[in-house]
Parts: sequence; C-alpha cells; structure tokens
Amino acid sequence: MPMAKIYKTEELKKIIFLGTPEFAVPSLEKLALTKYRPSLVITQPDKPKGRKQVLQAPPVKISSLELGLPVYQPSNINSEDSLAKIRDEYPDLLITVAYGGFLGKSIRKIAPLGCINLHPSLLPKLRGASPLQSTLFNNETRSGLTIFKIIAKMDAGPIIKQEALNIPTDMNYSEYSKYAADQGAEFLIKTLEDIEKRGIELIDQNHEEATFTEKIDKESLLINWKSTCTQIIGKIRGLSYQPGARTLRSDQVIQILRAIKYSESTNYEAGTITHIIKNEGFVVACQDGEVLVTEVKPEGKKLMSAHSYNLGAQLKLYEKLG
Repeated sequence: MPMAKIYKTEELKKIIFLGTPEFAVPSLEKLALTKYRPSLVITQPDKPKGRKQVLQAPPVKISSLELGLPVYQPSNINSEDSLAKIRDEYPDLLITVAYGGFLGKSIRKIAPLGCINLHPSLLPKLRGASPLQSTLFNNETRSGLTIFKIIAKMDAGPIIKQEALNIPTDMNYSEYSKYAADQGAEFLIKTLEDIEKRGIELIDQNHEEATFTEKIDKESLLINWKSTCTQIIGKIRGLSYQPGARTLRSDQVIQILRAIKYSESTNYEAGTITHIIKNEGFVVACQDGEVLVTEVKPEGKKLMSAHSYNLGAQLKLYEKLG
C-alpha cells in the first residue's frame, strides 16, 4: 500500500501572495494581520477602464499599498525577470487567490512547498474561470471552498483541504462572492496553521467527476425568456450585480438584477409582460411559468426597484421583452 503524501512544514517563514480581483482582498488582508504576512504581493498590471481608458489598479494592488506590502505587477509572470524576482524572496510557499494567470513549472518549483490555490467550489466540481457564477446559475444550495496544490492542468491538483458552504436561495453573485471570499480568508489561515502543526494528507482529485465552467462573455449575459423560470432566476442571480443579466425593451438594454418565481404556469408567449404589480415590479412569462422582476438597472442609469423603473418607463401589459 503506497504511503500517503503528507503536506507539512515546521514553519512558514516567507510567503508570496498572488491575486488580482476583489475576491482575493480578504485573504490578503487576513494574511497581513498574522505571522503569514506576505513578503511580496504579485498582481496583474493596471488596466485601462471606461470610455476614457484611464489606467485602473486592481483591487489587490490598492489593498497591498494600504497595508504597506511591496507589489510586483509583471506583464509575464513566467518571464526570467519574474522568476528572478520570486527566487530573490526565498519563499517557503506561494499562495494564489484568483490571480488570473498560468503559473509555469519553473515558478511552481521555486518554493519548497510549491504553490497552493484557494478555489471557490468543491473540486473537482466547477473547475475553471467562473465557479461562483456557475454555482448560482445551477441554483445550488451547497458549494464550498477548496485549497489545492497547483499543477500544470487547470484546477486539477491534489486537494489539501475542503470546506462546505450553504447558500441562501435569495443570495446573488455579489453577495455570495463576498461571503465566499470572507470565509475563504478564514479557511486559508486555518489551513496554513494545520500545515505547520500536524500536516495534511494530500488527496488526489477524482478527475472522472470533474465539471467545468465557461468564460462569461457578452452573449451569455442575455436572458433567453424561452428558458425555464429556474434557469432564468439562476442566470439573474449569477450575474447580479455585475455584470448583470440583460434583456431588451425595444432598443434599450435593461439589466434584470433580481427576480423571484411568480407562477408555475403561463398562457403567454415567453418574454411577455403579463402583470404590473404596484410597489413590487413586473411579471414576465417564461417557458414553464412566470417570474416577478423586482430590481433593474436601465442603460445609463443607476440600480432601482422595478416599481420605480415602471413609473418612468410606463411599461405596457402584454408588450414583449427580448
């Protein structure tokens, strides 16, 4: 019988943290307040945003500077310059949380403990770029967090530790992302403590059970009202508040940001507004029922209740969206 692989060290003296979006910030902030404070933070380069294409720093860079941590923003993490920069730190471990770049073999071998990643699903389920959104697209009530050792194949490395999370049915992507990020930060610290104190047995993933998420593009934001109520509500939850599931009213784009099931059946064509309910919103027919839309963001305007939107837009019964 083969020996179990135990992931252990006597002491983590130096850690490098790699992350980019808001989801990674709680983990960085938590690490900075412990003995695991990173000696270096690596994040993606500033990117142009908006119509004026003004350079904007990623959230992890902003947080790092506020915490007084050194920041490195290579355009190519696997370049010789990047490798030299990382080697000069003599790290014991590299931690990634939504960094957004592939780490080559040379980087993965620099630290004695290699590289580990915090992923917001119970791997091998939902590997890929959009696990949080896909969890809600599928209307899952339970998902979780996985810390695993990074290998060449995406999200396929051996599992170090997992923790389940329950998901309220009214929670949207913005809310779930913050919840998972906060829980993930606590979970990461506990995992590092276990690696030092007692070690953790590495568990290989069952690759036959793997499922994969897709990259979210502009086309995937559009609501197909011919889908089921459950599918539509999942899509709205998984894209709210950013980037927002969208539909058309004539030529105007409307982001549909919150909706609940209204009816188990319908006599109307999908996309038809069947009811306008004072102080609540408007009802739209789907493939197998109807949903009540309660929160929207019209193009060029701020988020508002569907009731407030109707006061200005003057929706008409039986007009069609999409």
